[in-house]
Amino acid sequence: MQQPQIELINLDKPKLSIASALLSKKSEKKNQRKSRFSRFSRISKLSVHDLKTGLFYVRESWRSGMATTFLIMPFALNAGSYSGLNASIGLTSAFIGSFVNGLFSGSNHSIYVPNQMATRFNYHIVQEYGVEAVPWVTLMIGIIIYICGLFKWHHLIEFMPSYVIEGYFWGLGFLIINNYIDYGFGLSDLQSNTGFQMYENRFEMYKSYFERGDMHHLLATIGVFLFLYIGNKVHKPFPWVIVSTFIGIFIGQFYPDERCLRSVYGDVSLSFNWIETYGEIFKIDFNILYRLFQEAVPMALFIMTQNLICAKGAEIMINVKCDYDQEIECVSVCNILSGLLGGIPCNAQQRLYVLNIKVKEVNKWSSILNSFSILIFYGVLGKYFMEIPLFIIGGQVLYSGYQCPTWSFYDRVLATRRYRTILKVVALATLSVYYGPIPASLIGSLYALLKFAETMSAAASEIVLKQGVQSVKLRHSMTRQQDGEDEQRVQVDVENDLLDDVNTEYIIYRFNGSLNYINAKNHVEQIKRLPEIDTIVFSFRYVSVLDEQALDRLGVIMDNLLKSGRELYFTGLHEQMIEQMKFNQFFKDFIEIKSQNLKFLGK
Repeated sequence: MQQPQIELINLDKPKLSIASALLSKKSEKKNQRKSRFSRFSRISKLSVHDLKTGLFYVRESWRSGMATTFLIMPFALNAGSYSGLNASIGLTSAFIGSFVNGLFSGSNHSIYVPNQMATRFNYHIVQEYGVEAVPWVTLMIGIIIYICGLFKWHHLIEFMPSYVIEGYFWGLGFLIINNYIDYGFGLSDLQSNTGFQMYENRFEMYKSYFERGDMHHLLATIGVFLFLYIGNKVHKPFPWVIVSTFIGIFIGQFYPDERCLRSVYGDVSLSFNWIETYGEIFKIDFNILYRLFQEAVPMALFIMTQNLICAKGAEIMINVKCDYDQEIECVSVCNILSGLLGGIPCNAQQRLYVLNIKVKEVNKWSSILNSFSILIFYGVLGKYFMEIPLFIIGGQVLYSGYQCPTWSFYDRVLATRRYRTILKVVALATLSVYYGPIPASLIGSLYALLKFAETMSAAASEIVLKQGVQSVKLRHSMTRQQDGEDEQRVQVDVENDLLDDVNTEYIIYRFNGSLNYINAKNHVEQIKRLPEIDTIVFSFRYVSVLDEQALDRLGVIMDNLLKSGRELYFTGLHEQMIEQMKFNQFFKDFIEIKSQNLKFLGK
């Protein structure tokens, strides 16, 4: 066995000068940087230092990039057409979104496409102000999102619970299937109309589909779905989506049918047009820009929220870390660039997990290859891809909708018998279907916040009875007063809160942890139930947080105690707490008049 080499230190070696030491350290850092670059796992996600590295990235990403292209195209084409513009604008916006996402995204999971929920909004803008106004609104959306990012509001998404995220994706999956199920019947009702509702309700829509649609076409759609589902179960890494797409191209070329993408959207191509300042209806002036800005504000908040929910969803469900600051920068740059080039609003619509693409560090390259796939397949070779039959597209969309929920999440929930969580998810999914995914998510977040407030309203306290030389703990409560046989009477150490000049028995009420407006009410209730003893010591020694509303509530009850003849003492105080207490009139007067009843920390 080869023995390890031991390097001996030469003690007689002269010391280096400061300049030589700095140069040596700089050279060492440079060599370390080169050694890091030699490993793929440590290379920057978009850095290519040699041909071998570049080929590695392309080899690892081409399948996910192409699969993403084929699956998002129905959404992109529909977003452009349904907005009252044309499908080519949706295609161009998807290209811009994919390219920008690859360069700036804060997560390795994102799929940027034109926002589906913004289509009716875009249609309203077109009808009210003209086609030329939509890019201006898109540009404003990007600027508003960037400004919001400066205030760091987006970090609030970190407090959204997992069941709210999952309810969002359940609702999104249903809406995807519902909005494209007409493809499965060989129809295109919801894709060929623009901005208006064709059916009074979903039941009427489904009834019309079954009456007018082709059942054989529906069976073919289900067959494509089963092909993707079973293929994924058999061998997940294989690009089954790409295979199904090329099968569709083969059928479209050798067995052409009028029920194809071309019959719905016509000929499409990438078209970059600079933002315009006038048109048949649109004429730029300050008044028009101000009205467009008012229209853009709610849509910007909507897009920013949806983007963050998608990022948070991947982070919770599949542990994909996300840089929220960079994610906001990405969606703002995406919309600014899309607006300047005549596009429509874009954002992260789905997760790579939805498409069953393995999440790796190279998936930013996957997004860039996605944009080049759009350029090649729909920009250059569009005449072939637009011949894909609708049942192929319908099966792929059906599979995308099926993959929206994170099924492993329910395995964990059922294993731990958290059935109430499933009910919450179903309720939020129902709200998503009828009122939209974003309003439902906000309602779910509000519910979670109120439940959290209810939990935090527990008043953490400790009540000790001082009798002569003995100190007996009456209660250590987290919610409400315990009485009767539940009282704890144990010997405790309260030396720091003892009163040197008081020899009679007295009660020590210790506040523990946070003292805030949420739990102040319960503290007041516990103070009302204190034993009828003339002297009460309120210890603030273990208070970590103190807010003004809590002081207002406590000031009222303590004032009533003084008026009833009780003697009050405050212990465990410090100067910062005293300054905060002076904002309340009762505490200010008490501190000034009864300073002898105050005991500071360490005294």
